[in-house]
Amino acid sequence: MLSRSPSILSYFLFFSISTFVNFLLCETIYFEPLHSADSLYLPLFLKDLVSGLGIRHWYLPPSPYFFPDLLLYLFLYPVVPFLYLPSVYGTIQMALVFFGIFIFLSKYTNQTKSFQFLYLFEILFIFFSLLGFSFDDHPLPLVYFLSGAHHSTGFFFSLLLSLYLYSLLNEKEKRNFSPSSVLPLPIVLFFYFGFSFLYISDRFSFAVGVISFFVVRIWDDELPYSVRISYFRTKRFWILAILFLLFSELVFLELKSIVSIPSSFQILFAYLSKRNPQEILQLSVTYLWDFSKHIFYQGKSILVLMGLGLLLFPKFPKLNRHLLIVFFPVLVGLLLVVGRFTYLHPYPIRYLFPLFFFGLLGVTWVVSATIQKGNPNLFFGLVLGLTCVLLTLPHPRGETKTYFSNITDTKVPYHLEKPIRFWSEGSRTPIPVDKHGNPYHWITGAFHTHLTE
Repeated sequence: MLSRSPSILSYFLFFSISTFVNFLLCETIYFEPLHSADSLYLPLFLKDLVSGLGIRHWYLPPSPYFFPDLLLYLFLYPVVPFLYLPSVYGTIQMALVFFGIFIFLSKYTNQTKSFQFLYLFEILFIFFSLLGFSFDDHPLPLVYFLSGAHHSTGFFFSLLLSLYLYSLLNEKEKRNFSPSSVLPLPIVLFFYFGFSFLYISDRFSFAVGVISFFVVRIWDDELPYSVRISYFRTKRFWILAILFLLFSELVFLELKSIVSIPSSFQILFAYLSKRNPQEILQLSVTYLWDFSKHIFYQGKSILVLMGLGLLLFPKFPKLNRHLLIVFFPVLVGLLLVVGRFTYLHPYPIRYLFPLFFFGLLGVTWVVSATIQKGNPNLFFGLVLGLTCVLLTLPHPRGETKTYFSNITDTKVPYHLEKPIRFWSEGSRTPIPVDKHGNPYHWITGAFHTHLTE
C-alpha cells in the first residue's frame, strides 16, 4: 500500500471517472432495462405530479417506491432533461453507493485501503457488466445497482440506515457499556421516520434493513450476549415497534384511499387457500428447479459471480458472511412466495439482488486483500481502459426514441405504454391493454377517467 492517504484530487479523479463510466453503462449495456416499462414508472408518475395532472388516475404497484426513490427523482427533475432522468438517476445512485461504502469502510480500515476498495469494486462491477452483456444475460443481473425500480434504491437506503444505527449503538455501548443506554431523541426520531417512510414505500426494503440490523447486532461476538439483546428485552423497544407498525399501516391505508394499490397479502392468501400443503410443496420444488434453469441459461454472469463467491466465501469479512448466510434462505423464500404464489413471475431475479451485492462486496474485499499493495495510477488506467471499451458499444438512445415515436396505436400492450409516454414526454397517452384487449390495471397512469368510461 501507499504510505500516505489519498489526496482530495485523487478522490475527485475517482468520482469523476466513476460517474462518467457509470453513465456510459446506463447509456449502453443497461439502456434497455433502465428504459423499460417498470423502470419508467417513477419518472412518468413524477411528471404527472409536477405538471398538475395529479396522481389519482395512477394504478400503483404494491410497493410504490416513493422513498427515497421519488425524492431523488424530485431533486433531479428540475435540472436534468426528462429523457435523461433514468440514466442520470442510475449514475447518481451508484455514486451514493460508493460514498456509503467508503464511509462504512473508513470506520474499520484506513483511507488508503478504502480508496483501493472503491477502485476494485468499480472495476469488478464493469467486468461483470461486460460479462453479462457478452453472455447475452436476460435480464442483466447487476442492472439493479443503477435502477430505481424493483427495490434497489430502497435496499441501499435500508442497509445504510441499519448499519448506521448499528454503528451508533456499538460506539455508545463500547464507551459506557450500559445496556440501558438510549440514543438521543433526535436520533431516535430520525430512524423512526426514516424506517417509517421506507416501510410505506417498500416493505421488502424495510424487511431487508431490519434483518440486516438483527444479524449484525446479535452476531456481534465482541459484545456480551446480554448486551447484544438488551434492547430487545425492554418495554420501550416493543412499544416503539408497535407504534411504528401502527403509524406506518395507517399512513399506507390513507395512501391507498388516494391511489389504487393492490394488496399482495390478499392475492397470496386467496391463491394459497385453493391449494393443499402437498400441492404447495410440489409447486415450490418445481418452481425453484425451473428458476435454477433460467439462471443457467439466462444468467451466466451470475453463475460466475456465484462460483467466485463460493470459492472465496471463507475469506469474506465476518459481517459479509453473516449477511449472506441469513439472507440466502430468506430471499429464496421471498422469491418463491412472490414469483410462484402471488404474481406468477417465472424469473424474478431482482429479489436475489442483495445476494449479488454482498457477493460482489466480498469478492472485492478478497481481491483487495490479495493485492495488498496497489498503485492508484494502475487502477485509474484500468478504469480508463474499460471506459474506452464501453465507448465502442452501441448507444441505442436515438434508435429507441425513433422506434417508440413511430408507434401510433391508441391501445398498446403494457410494455409499450410507458415507453411511448416517456419518449413523447407525456404528449401521447396510449391505453395499455391485456392480451384480450381489456384495460390493463397494473403500474400505469394512462387510466384517466375520460379514457375508460
